[in-house]
Amino acid sequence: MLTIEEFTSEWKRLHHPSMDVDGDVAFFYEIYGRLHRLAEQEAAAFDEQIILSLLLYTENTIAVGLDGVYEYRYRSVGNVVFNWCESLGMDAKTTSQVDRLVSEAVAKAPCSVLRQWMTESVLSGDFMRLSGMLAWFAREDQVLRSVFPNLCFRKEMFLRLAGSKKTAGRMLWADLAFNWRDKRGCSLADTIAKQLRCETSFVEGMGKDRLKETAQILDSIRSEWLDTYTVVERKNEHTFALRHRDGREFLDVIFPTPVPTNMQNRRLAAQLVTYKDKTYINGPFVGLDKKVLPIWNGETVWNDIFAKEQDAAKHAYFTTTFGKRISLYEDLYTIPEDPEEAKNADMGIYFDEPNIFDFLDWLTPKKSHSKQ
Repeated sequence: MLTIEEFTSEWKRLHHPSMDVDGDVAFFYEIYGRLHRLAEQEAAAFDEQIILSLLLYTENTIAVGLDGVYEYRYRSVGNVVFNWCESLGMDAKTTSQVDRLVSEAVAKAPCSVLRQWMTESVLSGDFMRLSGMLAWFAREDQVLRSVFPNLCFRKEMFLRLAGSKKTAGRMLWADLAFNWRDKRGCSLADTIAKQLRCETSFVEGMGKDRLKETAQILDSIRSEWLDTYTVVERKNEHTFALRHRDGREFLDVIFPTPVPTNMQNRRLAAQLVTYKDKTYINGPFVGLDKKVLPIWNGETVWNDIFAKEQDAAKHAYFTTTFGKRISLYEDLYTIPEDPEEAKNADMGIYFDEPNIFDFLDWLTPKKSHSKQ
């Protein structure tokens, strides 16, 4: 078992460098100790990293409940706590203990440093802080990553453009942080905003106001898929006017990092994001050869990638807890046509398998009717 010093060091490593974990690290160390003792006593297998992964899930649930949205929305995720226990070979009794432990931790958490870091990143007015926060979730949150499409097609495209794995990787996570949409059409920012609004019911005073403001800002974010632009005017060292290949002009686009002085009439491929009424280059941009620009059609490129991602999902399958075999396409892209069924599905209730209603029905005593 890790000492408190060792745990603190590891806990910091698992979070964004700009996040100060000191405010609740002792709380999570206490949960870590209880989980560790249970695993040592009852698990058939043992893995320190798996214990830390459940702590991160617990922290996420306390802060904003982002993982829970995808846990219910996608059958391929399954029940995170139960899957965690199964991976360690725990029996039903121990699994129930772990589930109670996590629920108690969520109910008793004195604060959430993660939520504080998220709100501060959004409210800062600093686009680099905002994009860093969202990209960190896209890159590091294991539940979120499990519902992304097959990323190889996006990776290939970014690598062809950037010519560098490091730059292509930064472009990929910037894209997923702002442009990916789940099966309900919600971006990561949309979902976090909705969850923060739910949290306002449990917060009073300035805290409630800060959560509401954070949610409003996240709702107002607008992003453009990576496409090609021409620099038409230099405003100052970091600000330029860009013309999209379709003729639209974006005035006063801010480049967060220094750019060359000879940018006039340069062609480039970039992602744009509008945040707090200012438009920014999101992630790295790539200068393009004049020969490439006319043949690089963003709409065609992205439609081809989406088609390949969906086709790959049609050929991949998973099996639910109750033994039903389902394609990833059905899980990642489709919603039941019936509104009531769709509503239940978004809460993790599916009528083609045993569900909570079946359980409640089983608990209800059957009425007996005597003949007169």
